[in-house]
Amino acid sequence: HDYQKSAEVYAAGGKIPGAPNWMAEMGARMLAEGGSLQAARQMYQHLYEESKDEQLKQTLQRRLLQVDSFAQRDLIRHLLGEYSARTGRCPASWKDITASLQSRFRLEANTGAPLDPAGTPYLLVNGGCDVDLDPRSLVPYR
Repeated sequence: HDYQKSAEVYAAGGKIPGAPNWMAEMGARMLAEGGSLQAARQMYQHLYEESKDEQLKQTLQRRLLQVDSFAQRDLIRHLLGEYSARTGRCPASWKDITASLQSRFRLEANTGAPLDPAGTPYLLVNGGCDVDLDPRSLVPYR
């Protein structure tokens, strides 16, 4: 469970001549899962820019979407918590927190749901107290 150390080991392994392409990508994934989203994003972006392997680039694009979604969901959870603290309840719909969302997110026109990095509306879950990806989203869940 030492994500930082795991990321360092994978990144170092990815630099060994002849190492498989996924080694460096796995280092960034360890950073993302360990909560260092900015470092993971920078690593994925660097790998994407340096890679000549189109299949790896597609994987890295999906991972960039995922990292961006992790950060967005953290912010949305914060906004949901602020609303709950202020009102004593969770939002019944996205429209309850539209004012907080509109300056930070692209919103779905009808529901006011914030859109994930792939353009799919997020879902309110747990009675409006939490946010999750729509299963139809192109953002990888794991």
